Amino acid sequence: MPRATLAVAMSSTADIHSRDDWPSGRVLVVSATYNEHENVAALIDSVLAVSPELQLLIVDDDSPDGTGRLALNLAEEQPRLHVLVRRGRRGLGTAILEGFELGRQHGFEVAVNMDADFSHDPDDIPRLLAALEPVGGRAADVVVGSRRVPGGQTVGWPLSRHVASRLVGWFTRWVLWVPIRDASSGFRAVRLAIFDRVSGPFAQGYAFQEDLLWRVHRAGGRLAEVPITFTDRQRGSSKADFAESRRSIGELLRLARQTWLG
Repeated sequence: MPRATLAVAMSSTADIHSRDDWPSGRVLVVSATYNEHENVAALIDSVLAVSPELQLLIVDDDSPDGTGRLALNLAEEQPRLHVLVRRGRRGLGTAILEGFELGRQHGFEVAVNMDADFSHDPDDIPRLLAALEPVGGRAADVVVGSRRVPGGQTVGWPLSRHVASRLVGWFTRWVLWVPIRDASSGFRAVRLAIFDRVSGPFAQGYAFQEDLLWRVHRAGGRLAEVPITFTDRQRGSSKADFAESRRSIGELLRLARQTWLG
């Protein structure tokens, strides 16, 4: 079977990126950023300290605060750090997909997606990777770092965010029929070969997280969850606003129509 290419618009002529000679590797951590100047340097140090086998790709949407430029400067001294600064386009879903596609182009087998604001603990990465190939169990295609399974929790959220997250989880599980309790979690390990069986167009914003799981499940891929502690950001501000929330609701309703009406 010919290898599929993720359905993303790559505009390399306008983009800025770090060097092309990546070291060979199996696991690429991908973090999409926008105005994370306060967090990105510490994130880079923390992720690369987890294991010498990990490499990290920062996909920055040309942040006005200079996040991308800072990451590019750090990449000059760190061969396991890679940076793509996207010009002329924006969106969490497309940024993650471009990161996954770059990982595939460079021969990586697994991508670990995580936020850049330390709501996801880099020290949990090995547990997600271990769950892809559990001893004595079935291999998974996607492992979600979950706040909703026993042992998982969320620290620092107001009640409104708890309610919204649980509603999305309920909708994904009982309307979209995806057997995951925390479908909106952005902390996940993905076996990149699954994209030989899964194609878009994917949701471009925050609904990408549910969309990907929905497509993997419908393609017969196996999903799994491991408990994590999600800690609300301490520095910087959330990028989710009313417009993005409204767009995500529309994307989820579109998936519901496809689920029930074909």
